[in-house]
Amino acid sequence: MNDQPTTQQIGPKTKAIIYLLVFIIVGLLIGLVLARVSIAYAQTKINEKYGDNPRLQQLVGAYADMYTLGTITICINIFLLLGLLYVYLDSFRKTKSSFVFGLVLFIGVLFIQSIVSLPVLQAALGNTGYALSTSKLLEVLPNMFETLALVILFYLSME
Repeated sequence: MNDQPTTQQIGPKTKAIIYLLVFIIVGLLIGLVLARVSIAYAQTKINEKYGDNPRLQQLVGAYADMYTLGTITICINIFLLLGLLYVYLDSFRKTKSSFVFGLVLFIGVLFIQSIVSLPVLQAALGNTGYALSTSKLLEVLPNMFETLALVILFYLSME
């Protein structure tokens, strides 16, 4: 009999899928919490300034769904970018490749772009794009395509 414990290693594809799911779930949860907290704060401030105005509450309700979707999508992007940044920094540390260093810089710029694009930050800086857009989905759609591109890039980078 062999008394040595058997350890199964997770294949790179399975590992990539597990990491992707973790990043997506964490981003979704943090985005949801961030959106809900900031919407509740905005509603409180609106009530303090304008009283309990049903028309304003209706406007906030209409705004809240796209704001939440945008926040969740960008938070998922941020976590995917952090995962990619870890993968590329680890690769750069091992290889010192200038190409991989370029990928690190590229991911860093995308990370900063995602932080600046967060609806919470935009609202804090006075940009009301999500609230005033005639086609609210068009505000979020580019971020959804970015999420898809990052999922593909992360999966391919983990192989």
